[in-house]
Amino acid sequence: MVGGMLFFAAAATVLGQDKPANQPPARPEKPLKVEDRRPPSEKMASKPYTFTRRVVQNTVTRYNYYYHAKLKLEKVLTGINKQRQDNYNVYLPFYPFTVDKLNLDVNELDSVVQKASVAVQIHDPRGRWIDDSYLLIGKAYYYKGEWEAAANTFQFINTTFAPKKKSDYNAVVGSSQNDLLSISSREKEKTWYARHFRHTSARNDAFLWQARTLIEQNKHDEAQSLLNILETDPYFPRRLDGQLAELQAWKFYKQGQYAETIEPLRMALKKGHSGRDQKARMYYILGQLYVSQNKYDSAMTAFREVIAAKSDATIDFNARVQIAKANTKVNGGSLEESIAALQSMLRKERFIPFRDAIYYNMASLCANEDPERAIDFLNKSLRVESANMLQKTLTFKGMADIYYFRKDYRNAQRYYDSTASIMGPDFHDAELVNARKETLGAVAEKVQTIRDEDSLQQIASLPPAMRDTLLAKQVAALKAAKTPPPAEGGKKGGSTAAQAPPSFTANNNYNNPSFGPANEGGEWYFYNQSNKSTGFTEFRRRWGNRALGDNWRRSQQSGALLANNNAPTPPQPEVNEGNNAAPSIADLPADSINISLLANQLPDTPEKLEASRGRQQEAYFDLGKLYNDKLDDTREGILTYDTLLSRFPEHPRKVEVLYSLYAWHNKLNHNELAAKYKTQVLTQFPGTQYASILTYGALSTQDKEKNKAAENIYESAYNAFRQGNYDTVFVLRKFSDSTVGFSPVQAKFDLLEAMAIIKTRPEDEGKAAIASVITKYPGEEGILNQAKAIQEALERRQQVTDYLTQLEIQRDSSSTAQVDENIRIRYPWQTPAPNLTDSLALKAKADSAAAVANVPPPPPPKPVTPYQLGDEKSAIPHFVVIHFDRVSKVLIDEAVAQFSKYNSEKHASEQLQTSMYALTPNEIMVIVRLFPDENKALTYFDEVSRVASETIIPRIRPTDYRLFIISRENFILLNNTKDLEGYRKFFGNNYITE
Repeated sequence: MVGGMLFFAAAATVLGQDKPANQPPARPEKPLKVEDRRPPSEKMASKPYTFTRRVVQNTVTRYNYYYHAKLKLEKVLTGINKQRQDNYNVYLPFYPFTVDKLNLDVNELDSVVQKASVAVQIHDPRGRWIDDSYLLIGKAYYYKGEWEAAANTFQFINTTFAPKKKSDYNAVVGSSQNDLLSISSREKEKTWYARHFRHTSARNDAFLWQARTLIEQNKHDEAQSLLNILETDPYFPRRLDGQLAELQAWKFYKQGQYAETIEPLRMALKKGHSGRDQKARMYYILGQLYVSQNKYDSAMTAFREVIAAKSDATIDFNARVQIAKANTKVNGGSLEESIAALQSMLRKERFIPFRDAIYYNMASLCANEDPERAIDFLNKSLRVESANMLQKTLTFKGMADIYYFRKDYRNAQRYYDSTASIMGPDFHDAELVNARKETLGAVAEKVQTIRDEDSLQQIASLPPAMRDTLLAKQVAALKAAKTPPPAEGGKKGGSTAAQAPPSFTANNNYNNPSFGPANEGGEWYFYNQSNKSTGFTEFRRRWGNRALGDNWRRSQQSGALLANNNAPTPPQPEVNEGNNAAPSIADLPADSINISLLANQLPDTPEKLEASRGRQQEAYFDLGKLYNDKLDDTREGILTYDTLLSRFPEHPRKVEVLYSLYAWHNKLNHNELAAKYKTQVLTQFPGTQYASILTYGALSTQDKEKNKAAENIYESAYNAFRQGNYDTVFVLRKFSDSTVGFSPVQAKFDLLEAMAIIKTRPEDEGKAAIASVITKYPGEEGILNQAKAIQEALERRQQVTDYLTQLEIQRDSSSTAQVDENIRIRYPWQTPAPNLTDSLALKAKADSAAAVANVPPPPPPKPVTPYQLGDEKSAIPHFVVIHFDRVSKVLIDEAVAQFSKYNSEKHASEQLQTSMYALTPNEIMVIVRLFPDENKALTYFDEVSRVASETIIPRIRPTDYRLFIISRENFILLNNTKDLEGYRKFFGNNYITE
């Protein structure tokens, strides 16, 4: 220690520094280095890539990062093939998953991206496993559904790891190899050792994943372009030919191009290396495609390959079922042979989980030839205890379809309702099931109405003795149905319900109305009057005659009122004559039903029979619309309307029925029948809306200009009617018919014309006009209601006139105002017998007083304010006016635009302004202003008079407009007096033009 201190002291002396003896000398300073902030990968790329470095970097990148990231991705994807329950009776999805519905663990996929990204960032970019790490990142983005990020990653691989030497590319221009474009990375043919242990570039795989991403985004044209290049690329590696063909097949399959899918799918199965499950799925899809092309032998071969793959038991079973179905189509096969093959599967233990599906497929084989046998198989399928809800859904729908095509709409509606209650959101026929479920209820109701009315009419037509005997039997049946069943342990040994055999399924889990019928005779619970009456009796026994109401209302009632709930109340049925009161009878106790009560429901009088036939006509009319509009069953709609016309030839809406038959036959290309009904509409109902449609054609909603013109003409006519210009209404109506023809405002125009006839012509003509509107537009509810209201007013016109003539106005005596608005009027139908004695006396007295009084005549109307000429030498501003007569607003707007354009081109320096001016609702003018004096205005007047009809407004006839000039003072007078005709005369007498 002492020696060291002496050393430092000596050094300090030599250096001549005045420092304490105990402080060591400073070390010589080294130059500072600039901080290297480049990423680690760039730093490594600048170092020599020696053999040792290559081995270390490749080994660490592969086994420390890439391997673990790949392992994690495989773990995330494990089990995705089991995430859905496939329906093997329709086209299978190409892959057993949908990427956008995988719901994978996003955090795990983010971890894959992180691990692979670290491998890229901290290792030498010249390593062999960098491109594989990028490929893992792209795959993770793909399974996350982030298509843009995945596509950018694959594109980055394709550009960054492209070959650097030109010799690695194939020439495009001047090539000796058929001008083939090559974008792939060239891979050398390798030995067995190289194929198993050497690294392969990921760039060619990235091309396929890029195409896969484009297909997922439905960018099929871009995907096809890339696949076409790869398919013709001479350097695309043969190891990927199977994947390339698989993507080509998937693209066609996703687009619904099933015929084009077969060949690339065969190639994918031949050259691909898919797993066993995916290979079996693709063979199954290939078999389905062959079936769609009616190549049943090839289909059976493909389904046998599914069985040979020894994949999942479900697809194996369904392949055997498809073989049995295809066997019925090939030469030498038969239906019974296929059913026998399926029955043999029932006896094998390994097919026990599929017994419900076996019965269902047996039913589907014989549904067309023997529907009753198919229903029996479907019932057996429903009785099998199974947790496969998809198969339950298919079985219910199969049952519903059979009843639907047999026109048994009540049973069809029940089974469609059961199907809808258990089907999943992805069921392929969900839309069809819901549509039929909603519609068939209405169809069944209409059919039942027709049948009920037929039955009632038939019973009413029987002789009295026979009718009473039939009613007595019906009363006995109703009373028996309403009799409560014997209690358990009674003399008969149990309840009736316990003795009834199950008609649907022995499984208690499905003894539910929503899963199908469970009553005797296949009757739905709420249609079974016996069950309804039994429930009603049990409810009344337990709760008494409780009125229907909410619990919160009932809880507020007094205790005394609640105590009286069980008091017996005699039934007081209300029978509405002319209506079917079957529901009311069903609610009555058994002892209240008798023959007279049932007889009251029969249409045994002309009024009741007419009402019954009216209900049938309405049911037939609605039924035909339901068939065509809701069920798309045009043939059944035609049959319904043919029956309607044969039974009721004078249907009140016959014109609409005939037009519907014309349209439906035309839809089915029945040209002769369509022409027949068209002729009937035109000859029997010539003035109706439907005849106008057949004559002029329906006005297209796309013809906006024509629609607008029709609306403008009607609006002008309506304004004229409001102002009392009824002749203008008739003129505009004729103008509309000649220029526009049939239009959306046709019904309103007819009603307006009828109202004008009522105002101007005899009463009989007015009544005939309004009756024509009612007949012509039975389907236009708004027009029909207004027309009927006017018709009612016309029928009561004399009554209202007489009443108002004799009316005594009652005023409020407490009011001191000069004008009393508190006038109370009641019309005759509100006060049938008013006392009009005083009113008549007052009227007679007033008439006599008026006759005696010498009342002077009213003064003549004031003269129109005279128009005046100004001094020719003074600068009086003038306007040029174009007045239009019966021209639509569309053309007037066009005229404003055309005059503005003409003035900007020919008179730009004068800065003329063009605008539209409405003198009255019917007098529309275009005004060009402002001219400094009369001469300038007359010059412009002469100019546009020559060129207007050819250049400015060629679409408006010259007879439909007039031009004149007017001074500003005279224009003010014209605006006040509205005397347009007077000014025209003034203009003609005082202005001289060319």
